[in-house]
Amino acid sequence: MSSLHFREAGNGPPIILLHGFCETSEIWDDFVPPLATQFRVLMPDLPGFGKSGIIPGLFIIDQVADNVATWISSLEIPAAMVIGHSLGGYVTLALAEKYPEKVKGFGLFHSTAFADSPEKKENRDKVIEFVSEHGVKPFLSTFVPGLFFDKSHPAMPIVHRIASQTDRVTLLRYTAAMRDRRDRSMMLSKNEIPKLLIAGREDVSVPIQASREMAKMGQKSSFFELSGVAHMGFFEAKTECQDIITRFTESLFFNN
Repeated sequence: MSSLHFREAGNGPPIILLHGFCETSEIWDDFVPPLATQFRVLMPDLPGFGKSGIIPGLFIIDQVADNVATWISSLEIPAAMVIGHSLGGYVTLALAEKYPEKVKGFGLFHSTAFADSPEKKENRDKVIEFVSEHGVKPFLSTFVPGLFFDKSHPAMPIVHRIASQTDRVTLLRYTAAMRDRRDRSMMLSKNEIPKLLIAGREDVSVPIQASREMAKMGQKSSFFELSGVAHMGFFEAKTECQDIITRFTESLFFNN
């Protein structure tokens, strides 16, 4: 088990924010302050990103969730609201399924419970081939702009700088882990933990139709669509997303 480096801010009921692919906990810096007025916000670097050591050898998403669960236990954090962006959402789903006692509620922030389609798997293989041959930085020149609806968004250089820190081995192993992750849509429909789904209408990574399908599954689900937003709602619709997460988390901890 690798130990996880993390940041935290605020006091109160815990919110855990799990970053996405080619990101680190730094991605949340401008997003967290309003949340930290009511909640203890914890932001780990997932294994292999930022200052957290990578899991040895090839690994699957469930093993990343195991690392997060061990980290939660080590800090004696009570059941938390866990929100995962993209890749972080895949980890969140595995965490909620395997360690439900640690999860008071969970959020999929531009993420999906569905497995990769054959076309998406093929694209993951192309990424592995391209990065193996050319390295991380040439890949990021197309990857980062694809995350935003507005290709001139002022946050793009921030995301590019953070993504540029990604180690080549980390990128390759996570790409394979995402490609091979299992479908958790049945878990989403049967799980009784309260769920928050935030989706961008212009998201090419997680098409809005897939998010709308997830919103119909199961119970205790709150769904929000963001117009003019692709994959980066915490930059593209920051205030709206802060409000959505605050209201949902308040309902978990304060409205009982």
